[in-house]
Amino acid sequence: MGKTEWTLGRSTRGQAHTLEAFVAATILLASIVFALQVTAVTPLTASTSSQHIENQQEAVATGVLAAAAENESLKPTLLFVNNSSGRFHGNTFDGAYVSGGPPTALGETLDDTFLDRGIAFNLYVHYPTSERTIRRETVVRMGGPSDNAISARWRVTLYDDDVLYAADGTRTTHTLTDSTTFYAADQSRGPLYSVVEVEVVVWRM
Repeated sequence: MGKTEWTLGRSTRGQAHTLEAFVAATILLASIVFALQVTAVTPLTASTSSQHIENQQEAVATGVLAAAAENESLKPTLLFVNNSSGRFHGNTFDGAYVSGGPPTALGETLDDTFLDRGIAFNLYVHYPTSERTIRRETVVRMGGPSDNAISARWRVTLYDDDVLYAADGTRTTHTLTDSTTFYAADQSRGPLYSVVEVEVVVWRM
């Protein structure tokens, strides 16, 4: 009788050990599967986060251009040109600003919005030519944009009687019709001078 009880006890303990081993193996397998899932999800999560940041930057860049057009600080930057040389006032390299925005209201806004937060930007003006092609004038070039750079654009209408601005930000007497050095050419015989497109490209430094 005692022998039978001992055999049953040993059998019960064996089953318990087998169950423990099975549970341990299951936990180990679950841990491995979980680790693999985390490894697989990490790049996707980073990509999603990066895309979210890029979407935010694009919205902010578009907002800057829209606000500048609304408060009439966008066009003066396009006209911030020396009538003698046809170049932007105070540019530092090859006709473009390289350390930040131009010394205009738009330039200050771009610096405050992006540069002070470690985000670089380039600023361009796309304009039509008499050959019906599109050329690009570089206003700001802080470097080559990274792969995750975004851009925002805004159209601006220029008129024959729009005047160029002096280096101190005051209006001159030189109109677009009078200027022979302005980068964009007159595209109309009427009061319309040209329709150009301003582009700001931003990326994290």
